[in-house]
Amino acid sequence: MEHVNHLATGGYAFIPGSYYQTLSDVNYDNKDIFLSELEQLKLAYEQLTLDPYSAGNRWRGYAQCRRNEQGELSFGHFTEYKQTKKYNPDTGGIVRHYPLLPENITANRLMQAILQDDIAFVEAYERIGPLEELSVGIHLFRYEAQCDAPAYSSPVWLHKDDEDVVFVHLIHASDNMLGGDNLIAPNPKNIERVLRLEALFDTLVVNHDKYHAVTPIGCRQPGETALRDIILVTFQRTVKEAA
Repeated sequence: MEHVNHLATGGYAFIPGSYYQTLSDVNYDNKDIFLSELEQLKLAYEQLTLDPYSAGNRWRGYAQCRRNEQGELSFGHFTEYKQTKKYNPDTGGIVRHYPLLPENITANRLMQAILQDDIAFVEAYERIGPLEELSVGIHLFRYEAQCDAPAYSSPVWLHKDDEDVVFVHLIHASDNMLGGDNLIAPNPKNIERVLRLEALFDTLVVNHDKYHAVTPIGCRQPGETALRDIILVTFQRTVKEAA
């Protein structure tokens, strides 16, 4: 509950990657399975599609998630993916279509463990309603930067998301990467904290109480490519509150 309380009171929470490595039987006590599932997850980033909606040198895959009464997760494109201009002036206001994440990724045991724990976190958080009233999105992002072509998010500076709670899980960051620092701010002119996701599964969780951003990513040496791979899991109300 420590991280849940930090999100509720501070607008964000940092969860060290070591926490996620012990979520299930896919952990270091069963190292061969863990490494196999992790390798499969990392290989998924080689199959992503260059995001056609923004110029930030990001590769992307997407799915939405539902949970049935037995606690099992299903995946698909259940509703249109569209952000508002209010929160995303760059690519808001249009319906965006991304390739559906393949079953070998959505069924990956590490991915499933992360998703189930994110859901449990949001249920303990309680501030945005039951899971049945939420849209759950899973985005795989690869930031791919070269010295003359940085990679960056959209929006590129401090912002809030349409989604009510957002998890940023780090899967990989190459040693030659510059930037990629997460910023937390109470307003667009006052940065409260700078933190970097460095270890496997290091995670940042944010809500609507604070602004956030990730700094653009560059490469240390000419001729090299720097990579940052993350899983973004989002929770958004689908049922409007009564006036």
